[in-house]
Amino acid sequence: MTTLNGKTAVVTGAASGIGKEIAFTLSKAGAAVAIADLNLAGAQAVADEIKQAGGKA
Repeated sequence: MTTLNGKTAVVTGAASGIGKEIAFTLSKAGAAVAIADLNLAGAQAVADEIKQAGGKA
């Protein structure tokens, strides 16, 4: 997988489904991930999960 260290990714619809999985995949590759979703509680939950896994959100 490509290393994305030092990069920032914006993922829309990231509170669930494909957007959530994309956010996790980008985070695992080293990117800082900006989570965007109308579901604010869900977006915050995903950001918290990424942080707990050692990523930046």
